[in-house]
Amino acid sequence: MTEILFALAVVALVVYGLERNHRRQLRLGSRLAGSTDTEDRDLSRVTADLHAVVAHTTADRPAAHRRQVTPVRSIRPA
Repeated sequence: MTEILFALAVVALVVYGLERNHRRQLRLGSRLAGSTDTEDRDLSRVTADLHAVVAHTTADRPAAHRRQVTPVRSIRPA
């Protein structure tokens, strides 16, 4: 009998705590916290980078002086 009363008391306290916490929550609905009127700096940065890449292609530059690559001699065991 004591266990049943103790279990009912615990359940009642949990329900009371949950209801109290639920009443204290703000009623904002599904809105996010914070403002949403900010500029997306990543989008502008990526767009500027893509414009810079298009303006600076390798086809516009003259061919760079390339050094002749000499083949490596084969290594003989000693």
